[in-house]
Amino acid sequence: MARQQAAGSMIVDQLRDRIVSGLYLGRWAPGERLPSIRDVADAENVDRKTAAAAYRRLQMEGLVRVRPRSGVYLRGSEPERTGGPLERLHRRWLENAYEGARAIGLDTSTMLKLIQAVALIEKQRIPVLEHDGAQAEAIALEIAERLGVNAVPVQLQDVDPSDPLIATAPFLVTTPYQGANVRRIAGSRQVVEVSCAREVVEELRQHATSGRLLIVAPTADATERVRRAIEHGEVVPQEVAANVRVEHGIENARAAARGADAILIWPGTPRAVERELREFNPIAPGRCVADESIVRVRSAILDAAMRALAAQPVSTASGDVVRQRVVVLER
Repeated sequence: MARQQAAGSMIVDQLRDRIVSGLYLGRWAPGERLPSIRDVADAENVDRKTAAAAYRRLQMEGLVRVRPRSGVYLRGSEPERTGGPLERLHRRWLENAYEGARAIGLDTSTMLKLIQAVALIEKQRIPVLEHDGAQAEAIALEIAERLGVNAVPVQLQDVDPSDPLIATAPFLVTTPYQGANVRRIAGSRQVVEVSCAREVVEELRQHATSGRLLIVAPTADATERVRRAIEHGEVVPQEVAANVRVEHGIENARAAARGADAILIWPGTPRAVERELREFNPIAPGRCVADESIVRVRSAILDAAMRALAAQPVSTASGDVVRQRVVVLER
Protein backbone atom coordinates (compact mmCIF):
# COMPACT_ATOMS: atom_id res chain seq x y z
CA MET A 1 0.00 0.00 0.00
CA ALA A 2 2.78 2.42 0.95
CA ARG A 3 4.59 1.50 -2.26
CA GLN A 4 1.45 2.33 -4.31
CA GLN A 5 1.06 5.68 -2.53
CA ALA A 6 4.71 6.53 -3.19
CA ALA A 7 4.33 5.56 -6.84
CA GLY A 8 1.14 7.61 -7.11
CA SER A 9 2.82 10.64 -5.56
CA MET A 10 5.75 10.28 -7.92
CA ILE A 11 3.43 10.03 -10.93
CA VAL A 12 1.58 13.17 -9.80
CA ASP A 13 4.88 15.07 -9.53
CA GLN A 14 6.05 13.84 -12.90
CA LEU A 15 2.75 14.64 -14.61
CA ARG A 16 2.60 18.08 -13.01
CA ASP A 17 6.14 18.83 -14.14
CA ARG A 18 5.45 17.68 -17.70
CA ILE A 19 2.22 19.69 -17.92
CA VAL A 20 3.69 22.87 -16.46
CA SER A 21 6.78 22.62 -18.67
CA GLY A 22 4.64 21.91 -21.72
CA LEU A 23 2.45 24.96 -20.99
CA TYR A 24 5.41 27.24 -20.47
CA LEU A 25 7.21 26.09 -23.61
CA GLY A 26 4.06 26.21 -25.72
CA ARG A 27 3.80 22.48 -26.35
CA TRP A 28 0.30 22.41 -24.87
CA ALA A 29 -2.41 25.07 -24.78
CA PRO A 30 -5.25 25.56 -22.28
CA GLY A 31 -8.17 23.33 -23.19
CA GLU A 32 -5.98 20.82 -25.06
CA ARG A 33 -6.47 17.10 -24.51
CA LEU A 34 -3.73 15.33 -22.52
CA PRO A 35 -2.50 11.75 -22.82
CA SER A 36 -5.10 9.21 -21.70
CA ILE A 37 -4.98 7.38 -18.39
CA ARG A 38 -3.96 4.21 -20.26
CA ASP A 39 -1.12 6.00 -22.06
CA VAL A 40 0.17 7.46 -18.78
CA ALA A 41 -0.04 4.05 -17.07
CA ASP A 42 1.88 2.38 -19.90
CA ALA A 43 4.51 5.14 -20.12
CA GLU A 44 5.19 5.19 -16.38
CA ASN A 45 4.85 1.44 -15.85
CA VAL A 46 2.08 1.74 -13.25
CA ASP A 47 -1.47 0.40 -13.12
CA ARG A 48 -4.38 2.45 -14.44
CA LYS A 49 -5.81 3.11 -10.98
CA THR A 50 -2.58 4.84 -10.00
CA ALA A 51 -2.58 6.91 -13.19
CA ALA A 52 -6.25 7.81 -12.72
CA ALA A 53 -5.62 8.81 -9.09
CA ALA A 54 -2.75 11.04 -10.26
CA TYR A 55 -5.00 12.84 -12.71
CA ARG A 56 -7.66 13.26 -10.00
CA ARG A 57 -5.06 14.90 -7.76
CA LEU A 58 -4.11 17.30 -10.53
CA GLN A 59 -7.81 18.03 -11.08
CA MET A 60 -8.17 18.93 -7.40
CA GLU A 61 -5.23 21.30 -7.83
CA GLY A 62 -7.06 22.97 -10.72
CA LEU A 63 -4.53 22.01 -13.37
CA VAL A 64 -6.62 19.59 -15.42
CA ARG A 65 -10.24 18.64 -15.95
CA VAL A 66 -11.29 14.99 -16.21
CA ARG A 67 -14.32 14.49 -18.44
CA PRO A 68 -15.88 11.03 -18.12
CA ARG A 69 -15.79 9.06 -21.40
CA SER A 70 -14.05 11.97 -23.07
CA GLY A 71 -10.58 12.34 -21.63
CA VAL A 72 -8.36 14.64 -19.62
CA TYR A 73 -7.97 18.28 -20.62
CA LEU A 74 -5.86 21.18 -19.50
CA ARG A 75 -7.85 23.82 -17.69
CA GLY A 76 -7.95 27.22 -19.33
CA SER A 77 -6.11 30.04 -17.64
CA GLU A 78 -9.10 32.36 -18.12
CA PRO A 79 -11.83 32.41 -15.44
CA GLU A 80 -15.19 30.83 -16.10
CA ARG A 81 -17.49 33.55 -17.40
CA THR A 82 -21.11 33.66 -16.34
CA GLY A 83 -23.91 35.99 -17.30
CA GLY A 84 -26.43 36.24 -20.06
CA PRO A 85 -26.14 37.18 -23.74
CA LEU A 86 -26.05 40.91 -22.97
CA GLU A 87 -23.11 40.55 -20.59
CA ARG A 88 -21.22 38.46 -23.14
CA LEU A 89 -21.95 41.05 -25.83
CA HIS A 90 -20.66 43.82 -23.57
CA ARG A 91 -17.54 41.80 -22.80
CA ARG A 92 -16.85 41.23 -26.50
CA TRP A 93 -17.27 44.93 -27.27
CA LEU A 94 -15.01 45.90 -24.40
CA GLU A 95 -12.32 43.48 -25.55
CA ASN A 96 -12.44 44.76 -29.14
CA ALA A 97 -12.46 48.41 -28.08
CA TYR A 98 -9.61 47.91 -25.62
CA GLU A 99 -7.44 46.00 -28.09
CA GLY A 100 -8.16 48.49 -30.88
CA ALA A 101 -7.30 51.48 -28.70
CA ARG A 102 -4.10 49.89 -27.44
CA ALA A 103 -3.07 49.02 -30.99
CA ILE A 104 -2.95 52.72 -31.93
CA GLY A 105 -1.34 53.81 -28.68
CA LEU A 106 -4.32 55.12 -26.71
CA ASP A 107 -4.28 54.74 -22.95
CA THR A 108 -7.38 54.17 -20.84
CA SER A 109 -7.66 57.79 -19.73
CA THR A 110 -7.82 58.92 -23.37
CA MET A 111 -10.37 56.22 -24.14
CA LEU A 112 -12.51 57.47 -21.25
CA LYS A 113 -12.30 61.08 -22.47
CA LEU A 114 -13.37 60.05 -25.96
CA ILE A 115 -16.35 58.04 -24.71
CA GLN A 116 -17.41 60.84 -22.37
CA ALA A 117 -17.17 63.37 -25.20
CA VAL A 118 -19.49 61.26 -27.36
CA ALA A 119 -21.91 60.79 -24.44
CA LEU A 120 -22.11 64.56 -23.95
CA ILE A 121 -22.95 65.11 -27.63
CA GLU A 122 -25.67 62.45 -27.42
CA LYS A 123 -27.30 64.37 -24.55
CA GLN A 124 -27.32 67.69 -26.39
CA ARG A 125 -30.38 68.65 -28.42
CA ILE A 126 -29.85 67.97 -32.13
CA PRO A 127 -32.34 69.94 -34.24
CA VAL A 128 -34.02 68.24 -37.19
CA LEU A 129 -35.23 71.11 -39.38
CA GLU A 130 -37.87 70.75 -42.07
CA HIS A 131 -40.58 72.95 -43.50
CA ASP A 132 -42.89 69.95 -43.15
CA GLY A 133 -43.40 69.44 -39.41
CA ALA A 134 -44.61 65.84 -39.79
CA GLN A 135 -41.46 64.92 -41.70
CA ALA A 136 -39.26 66.62 -39.11
CA GLU A 137 -41.01 64.70 -36.34
CA ALA A 138 -40.74 61.33 -38.08
CA ILE A 139 -37.05 61.84 -38.88
CA ALA A 140 -36.21 63.05 -35.35
CA LEU A 141 -38.04 60.12 -33.77
CA GLU A 142 -36.21 57.55 -35.88
CA ILE A 143 -32.78 59.13 -35.35
CA ALA A 144 -33.42 59.21 -31.60
CA GLU A 145 -34.50 55.56 -31.56
CA ARG A 146 -31.70 54.22 -33.76
CA LEU A 147 -28.82 56.27 -32.35
CA GLY A 148 -29.93 57.03 -28.80
CA VAL A 149 -29.52 60.80 -29.23
CA ASN A 150 -31.69 63.76 -28.28
CA ALA A 151 -33.02 64.63 -31.75
CA VAL A 152 -35.62 67.42 -31.71
CA PRO A 153 -38.05 68.23 -34.59
CA VAL A 154 -38.14 71.91 -35.61
CA GLN A 155 -40.29 73.56 -38.27
CA LEU A 156 -37.97 75.61 -40.42
CA GLN A 157 -40.36 78.53 -40.87
CA ASP A 158 -40.41 79.05 -37.09
CA VAL A 159 -36.62 79.08 -36.68
CA ASP A 160 -34.81 81.93 -34.96
CA PRO A 161 -31.05 81.50 -35.53
CA SER A 162 -30.38 83.07 -32.12
CA ASP A 163 -32.54 80.48 -30.38
CA PRO A 164 -30.25 78.47 -28.03
CA LEU A 165 -31.62 75.27 -29.59
CA ILE A 166 -30.08 76.33 -32.90
CA ALA A 167 -27.18 78.44 -31.67
CA THR A 168 -25.72 75.77 -29.36
CA ALA A 169 -26.50 72.67 -31.43
CA PRO A 170 -23.45 70.50 -32.23
CA PHE A 171 -24.77 70.09 -35.80
CA LEU A 172 -28.04 70.37 -37.70
CA VAL A 173 -30.08 67.74 -39.55
CA THR A 174 -32.40 68.37 -42.49
CA THR A 175 -33.44 66.93 -45.87
CA PRO A 176 -32.09 67.81 -49.33
CA TYR A 177 -35.24 69.88 -49.88
CA GLN A 178 -34.16 72.33 -47.16
CA GLY A 179 -30.38 71.88 -47.24
CA ALA A 180 -29.62 75.32 -48.71
CA ASN A 181 -31.96 77.11 -46.27
CA VAL A 182 -30.51 75.33 -43.24
CA ARG A 183 -26.92 76.00 -44.29
CA ARG A 184 -27.70 79.73 -44.37
CA ILE A 185 -28.58 79.68 -40.67
CA ALA A 186 -26.00 77.06 -39.66
CA GLY A 187 -22.97 79.31 -40.04
CA SER A 188 -19.84 77.22 -39.65
CA ARG A 189 -21.65 74.27 -38.13
CA GLN A 190 -22.06 70.98 -39.93
CA VAL A 191 -25.35 70.23 -41.70
CA VAL A 192 -26.32 66.60 -42.27
CA GLU A 193 -28.86 65.91 -45.02
CA VAL A 194 -30.85 62.69 -44.62
CA SER A 195 -32.66 60.82 -47.37
CA CYS A 196 -35.68 58.55 -47.52
CA ALA A 197 -35.31 54.91 -46.53
CA ARG A 198 -34.79 52.57 -49.46
CA GLU A 199 -37.54 50.24 -48.30
CA VAL A 200 -40.10 53.06 -48.81
CA VAL A 201 -38.91 53.68 -52.38
CA GLU A 202 -38.77 49.95 -53.14
CA GLU A 203 -42.35 49.44 -51.92
CA LEU A 204 -43.45 52.36 -54.11
CA ARG A 205 -41.73 50.99 -57.21
CA GLN A 206 -42.94 47.44 -56.70
CA HIS A 207 -46.63 48.31 -56.30
CA ALA A 208 -46.66 51.12 -58.88
CA THR A 209 -45.50 48.71 -61.58
CA SER A 210 -47.96 45.97 -60.61
CA GLY A 211 -51.20 47.94 -60.28
CA ARG A 212 -52.90 51.08 -59.03
CA LEU A 213 -51.08 52.50 -56.01
CA LEU A 214 -52.37 55.04 -53.52
CA ILE A 215 -49.77 56.87 -51.45
CA VAL A 216 -51.11 58.49 -48.30
CA ALA A 217 -48.86 61.40 -47.28
CA PRO A 218 -48.88 63.27 -43.94
CA THR A 219 -49.29 66.81 -45.26
CA ALA A 220 -50.01 68.84 -48.37
CA ASP A 221 -46.30 69.67 -48.54
CA ALA A 222 -45.27 66.01 -48.55
CA THR A 223 -48.03 65.20 -51.04
CA GLU A 224 -46.71 67.77 -53.50
CA ARG A 225 -43.12 66.56 -53.11
CA VAL A 226 -44.01 62.93 -53.81
CA ARG A 227 -46.19 63.89 -56.75
CA ARG A 228 -43.42 65.93 -58.35
CA ALA A 229 -40.86 63.15 -57.84
CA ILE A 230 -43.19 60.65 -59.53
CA GLU A 231 -44.07 63.01 -62.40
CA HIS A 232 -40.38 63.67 -63.07
CA GLY A 233 -39.67 59.95 -63.30
CA GLU A 234 -37.31 60.00 -60.33
CA VAL A 235 -39.00 57.10 -58.57
CA VAL A 236 -40.87 55.06 -61.19
CA PRO A 237 -40.76 55.03 -65.00
CA GLN A 238 -42.93 57.77 -66.44
CA GLU A 239 -45.06 55.23 -68.30
CA VAL A 240 -46.37 53.85 -64.97
CA ALA A 241 -46.59 57.21 -63.16
CA ALA A 242 -50.31 57.33 -64.00
CA ASN A 243 -50.80 54.28 -61.76
CA VAL A 244 -49.82 56.31 -58.70
CA ARG A 245 -52.11 58.63 -56.79
CA VAL A 246 -50.97 60.69 -53.81
CA GLU A 247 -53.40 62.02 -51.20
CA HIS A 248 -53.38 63.26 -47.62
CA GLY A 249 -56.06 63.44 -44.96
CA ILE A 250 -58.44 60.70 -43.86
CA GLU A 251 -61.38 61.68 -46.07
CA ASN A 252 -59.35 61.97 -49.25
CA ALA A 253 -57.48 58.76 -48.48
CA ARG A 254 -60.64 56.73 -47.83
CA ALA A 255 -62.24 57.96 -51.01
CA ALA A 256 -59.19 57.06 -53.09
CA ALA A 257 -58.55 53.74 -51.31
CA ARG A 258 -61.54 52.01 -52.92
CA GLY A 259 -60.00 52.26 -56.36
CA ALA A 260 -56.47 51.23 -55.36
CA ASP A 261 -54.81 47.82 -55.57
CA ALA A 262 -52.33 48.78 -52.85
CA ILE A 263 -51.97 51.58 -50.30
CA LEU A 264 -48.60 52.87 -49.11
CA ILE A 265 -48.46 54.95 -45.92
CA TRP A 266 -45.76 57.61 -46.35
CA PRO A 267 -43.43 58.20 -43.36
CA GLY A 268 -44.75 60.84 -40.98
CA THR A 269 -48.42 60.10 -41.67
CA PRO A 270 -50.39 60.05 -38.39
CA ARG A 271 -51.20 56.63 -36.96
CA ALA A 272 -54.87 57.60 -36.90
CA VAL A 273 -54.90 57.68 -40.70
CA GLU A 274 -53.26 54.25 -40.87
CA ARG A 275 -55.81 52.83 -38.41
CA GLU A 276 -58.67 54.36 -40.40
CA LEU A 277 -57.45 52.51 -43.51
CA ARG A 278 -56.70 49.15 -41.87
CA GLU A 279 -59.56 47.42 -43.72
CA PHE A 280 -57.56 48.00 -46.92
CA ASN A 281 -54.38 46.41 -45.47
CA PRO A 282 -52.12 49.42 -46.03
CA ILE A 283 -48.35 49.02 -46.29
CA ALA A 284 -46.47 50.97 -43.63
CA PRO A 285 -42.67 50.73 -43.95
CA GLY A 286 -40.91 50.44 -40.62
CA ARG A 287 -38.29 53.10 -41.34
CA CYS A 288 -38.23 56.51 -42.96
CA VAL A 289 -34.49 57.33 -42.84
CA ALA A 290 -31.96 55.59 -45.10
CA ASP A 291 -29.25 53.52 -43.43
CA GLU A 292 -26.61 55.62 -45.18
CA SER A 293 -28.10 58.73 -43.58
CA ILE A 294 -27.96 57.15 -40.14
CA VAL A 295 -24.27 56.49 -40.76
CA ARG A 296 -23.78 60.16 -41.65
CA VAL A 297 -25.52 61.33 -38.48
CA ARG A 298 -23.40 58.94 -36.41
CA SER A 299 -20.28 60.33 -38.07
CA ALA A 300 -21.43 63.88 -37.27
CA ILE A 301 -21.78 62.89 -33.61
CA LEU A 302 -18.18 61.67 -33.54
CA ASP A 303 -16.95 64.78 -35.38
CA ALA A 304 -18.74 67.01 -32.87
CA ALA A 305 -17.20 65.07 -29.99
CA MET A 306 -13.71 65.52 -31.43
CA ARG A 307 -14.29 69.25 -31.93
CA ALA A 308 -15.47 69.57 -28.34
CA LEU A 309 -12.36 67.77 -27.10
CA ALA A 310 -10.06 69.92 -29.22
CA ALA A 311 -11.59 73.09 -27.76
CA GLN A 312 -11.58 71.87 -24.18
CA PRO A 313 -9.39 73.98 -21.86
CA VAL A 314 -6.77 72.06 -19.90
CA SER A 315 -4.81 73.33 -16.91
CA THR A 316 -1.05 72.81 -17.04
CA ALA A 317 1.21 72.04 -14.09
CA SER A 318 2.02 75.76 -13.81
CA GLY A 319 -1.66 76.66 -13.61
CA ASP A 320 -1.88 78.12 -17.10
CA VAL A 321 -4.97 77.31 -19.15
CA VAL A 322 -4.38 76.09 -22.68
CA ARG A 323 -6.50 74.53 -25.39
CA GLN A 324 -6.27 70.77 -25.53
CA ARG A 325 -4.87 69.32 -28.73
CA VAL A 326 -6.37 66.04 -29.83
CA VAL A 327 -3.87 63.92 -31.68
CA VAL A 328 -5.25 61.26 -34.00
CA LEU A 329 -2.81 58.45 -34.46
CA GLU A 330 -2.81 56.86 -37.89
CA ARG A 331 -1.02 53.72 -38.78
